[in-house]
Amino acid sequence: MYNYKQYMQTALLAAALTLVAAPAFTQQAPVSPAVKAQVAPDPDPCSSIVGTIDGADQSTPSNNYYDNYGGYYSQPKADPKPQNPISATCGSGRLSIMVGTTPSDQSGFSQSHRHYGHYIMDKIPLTVILNVDESVEIDFTSLVKQKTLGFNGSDFMLAQQGPGETPAVQISGPQIRSRAIKNAAGEVIGKQTRKIYVINLIVQSSVYKPVIPFQLDLRYAFDKTPDGKPNWKTLTTPDFVVSRPNIGDNGEELLEGNLDDKSNRISFMTVLALSLGTFLLLLIPGIAGVKYINRVRPRKVIPANRAAWNVFESQYKDAKANGVYSRKHIRAIVHALRRYLSTLSQFPQLEALTVMEISARFSEEEQAGRIASVITLCENDLFVAENNGEQDNAPTSLDNEQIKSLFEDLQILVPRPWDSK
Repeated sequence: MYNYKQYMQTALLAAALTLVAAPAFTQQAPVSPAVKAQVAPDPDPCSSIVGTIDGADQSTPSNNYYDNYGGYYSQPKADPKPQNPISATCGSGRLSIMVGTTPSDQSGFSQSHRHYGHYIMDKIPLTVILNVDESVEIDFTSLVKQKTLGFNGSDFMLAQQGPGETPAVQISGPQIRSRAIKNAAGEVIGKQTRKIYVINLIVQSSVYKPVIPFQLDLRYAFDKTPDGKPNWKTLTTPDFVVSRPNIGDNGEELLEGNLDDKSNRISFMTVLALSLGTFLLLLIPGIAGVKYINRVRPRKVIPANRAAWNVFESQYKDAKANGVYSRKHIRAIVHALRRYLSTLSQFPQLEALTVMEISARFSEEEQAGRIASVITLCENDLFVAENNGEQDNAPTSLDNEQIKSLFEDLQILVPRPWDSK
């Protein structure tokens, strides 16, 4: 009985203490001045970082859910899909962000201009473009001075560049771009001004994951706090996925990868030796070839009849162009005829013989009479001109019928080449 009474007293005392302490637990905690000064959350935030920056709430949408049976569970965040470049808009359209691999890099890393297949500590050049409204102010202090990529940590770090190498952080801008705003009638009702910042980064990562999202955190503000300071908010770039190669990973299954044949790399000394050997091997044949190309070539022998007809045709064309035959045409024709006939075996040394000597020495030849007639016709004309003191450019005394008969005799005495006109 004593024990029962003692137990009842203890129970009543515990109940009384519980009733007394209950109002204290139900009272709200005092509101701190920092919370009272908080600015309303941005309806279109540019970051998912949890916490406050200068009084502005930066909350993250929860991934925790309740099922239909009252159970509580957490859904893991899915890996982002690779996309190059990737862009996003936030801050009610005040900020447009684009992230991608740097298209060109004069200091090297041309093999790294991709967002896939990277190994640990590869240098990856990235470009971040911020297209913001003129009212937006960007704070680059954390990136330039503190070398911080993510406020809550990052799987990436800025590359450690040596002397003479491209800096890991390069910021250009702002570039001011303005455009007119028109209504439906085409009338200008205002002007929109945007500022563009270009951030070139060279980053590295020692984290081995199949997929590593890159994010850059900065501060931005487009309005003021009650005390007149910038109302800083967090800006986080969209997830730019950098993937690892699926070859020789730490998994249980070894992937084959690329099994194509690869050529062996040849050393510089081997290339030098092969080049020198090839040069020495081709030196003597090359010298012989140069000597053969630069050899003394004998003059091309032109058939006597072709040479004669070249003269006949050139004199005919010149006379036709000037409209009259002159003494120089007749002289050239008879000289070419004599030179051709002297090359024939039946008329040796005819070039130096007179008409009477030709008739006497070659009287038995079939064409001797025709030869003497043609030469007499031409040389009589030249003889008369010389006695009269006429120049070679003076017109000939031969008429058209005599000239026509002259060319007909020439075709009989000198065989005309097949390709002559």
